[in-house]
Amino acid sequence: MDTGIYKEAIANADIAFTNENYEGAVKWYEKALEQSPKDEYALSRAGAALVALKQFKRAFGYFQKAIEADPASGDNLFNMANAYFFAGDVTKAMEYYTSAMMKQCSPDVKARIFYQLALMCTLKQDFKAALVNYQKYEDFDKTGAASLDTDIISEKIQLYLKLEDYKNAIKLAVKWVSLAPSDLRAYMVYFNLLMADEQYEEAQNVLDDTMKYAVNDDAGKFAVDVCRANFYTNAAGSKADTAGDFDEKAYALLSELIVSPTGSEKDKNELVLSLAELCIKLDKLDEAIELMQMLKQKPAPADAAEAAPAEEKKAPAAVDQAEIDAMREKDIARMNALVSEGIIDESIGEQASVNYDEEGHEVREYPEGTFDGLPDDVDPTKYGLPSPEKLRELENAAAAANTAEFNARVNYMLLSCYSAKEDYENALEYAGLVKNSGSGSYYPLFGHYAEAFATLQLAKEGKRFTMQEAEEKYNRELAFLRTETMKRNENSLYTILFRARMYAELGKYDKALDLAELLESDDKAAVTQYIEDCRRLQDKA
Repeated sequence: MDTGIYKEAIANADIAFTNENYEGAVKWYEKALEQSPKDEYALSRAGAALVALKQFKRAFGYFQKAIEADPASGDNLFNMANAYFFAGDVTKAMEYYTSAMMKQCSPDVKARIFYQLALMCTLKQDFKAALVNYQKYEDFDKTGAASLDTDIISEKIQLYLKLEDYKNAIKLAVKWVSLAPSDLRAYMVYFNLLMADEQYEEAQNVLDDTMKYAVNDDAGKFAVDVCRANFYTNAAGSKADTAGDFDEKAYALLSELIVSPTGSEKDKNELVLSLAELCIKLDKLDEAIELMQMLKQKPAPADAAEAAPAEEKKAPAAVDQAEIDAMREKDIARMNALVSEGIIDESIGEQASVNYDEEGHEVREYPEGTFDGLPDDVDPTKYGLPSPEKLRELENAAAAANTAEFNARVNYMLLSCYSAKEDYENALEYAGLVKNSGSGSYYPLFGHYAEAFATLQLAKEGKRFTMQEAEEKYNRELAFLRTETMKRNENSLYTILFRARMYAELGKYDKALDLAELLESDDKAAVTQYIEDCRRLQDKA
């Protein structure tokens, strides 16, 4: 071996590699291998450069030669595993990761094996196993950097949320804020976790800290104000509401936010809905109606214009938001696992950067030339992922479902307002729209119930319907809800609740009480009270 030629080739190759000139790097590593064919460093680096070029078959050949040069090295097996992982062959990757663990590995590689295994466990939705592997990753990382990596912390928070373990998720959020005290995302995640766990006093303190340490522009202030309005609304009546004025504070703040120059159209729509809900609670029904009519006059979002059904028509049965969300979550999880840090060398391969929006929601940004993180020259269907066309179809379906959901919420709010005002003519109109919204499960079922109720009230007022027609309407809707109950799905709770109320309204109290017995304690108590209220009204009549 000519040592001089070898050293010069390695030096040139490393420079080319660092400068992302991977073709040049491969050329110079091959020159080094001409002098030392079994050199593990040159073999591994050549393979790494080829992975960066997405030339996986050639890369596998170099890694195999490195394995043959030193069969006892777990590092070489780990490199091969990462190459398969980045190529999308999860089965082969797992095989080589397992083999690497049984060999002697450098400390850094040993730790990274567990990181990769954590990603793979997340891919198969074994969240507990993923958390165990993340812990092993931190335990084997002698530098301590793994336990301080905020991206890892955010991934673990998501896993704990999947397991509904708020205690550990909150502990990690505290750690994130401590490590990144000026990161707005960290505070937003921490705040949302505290709100979900109903730790209102601490959540309020977090908002104050966010304004003090992490807000430096109007967008940040707007995000915090939205969170504060949410805090006032949800914490009203709790121990945190010492002066009993949270509803009023929420009303004032929401009124300011809906006319703020900051915030997207979607943000403003959600704020208007929140304000309308609060107006109903505060018995400001006319204002709530005005707000909802304002939303109804707005055109549908541009990205959903083609797919969105008119609010008066029933949405296509195929558009099921829950199903779409589940499919998209599964697909995105698989995509992310295929591309997230599935690398041989830390310099290889562009990968998704993980960021968070102002509300703390995860946003992944992929480099140009990729399809949601998967290289354009790789067929996504080969790995069970949707094609670009299928993904666009899902996007359009999701847009349509989102529009249907939004319209259903608006119509539901109007139905609630007119019902509270005992304006049953208008309530009947919006009950029909809610019933035919095709959005989710609760709204259509409530629409069936509300339509019957409005019909009965109009009959009692001597308007439009006779009592016989109202009773026939009740019987039809009861038959419908009974059929829905027999499907034994997540809608059954709603169907039982509405049937119990309808029987009570018809004076069939024993049947209503029998159904109430099937409900959980809080719902049972509420329905039982409603039955007694109906009985008292009947006795007075």
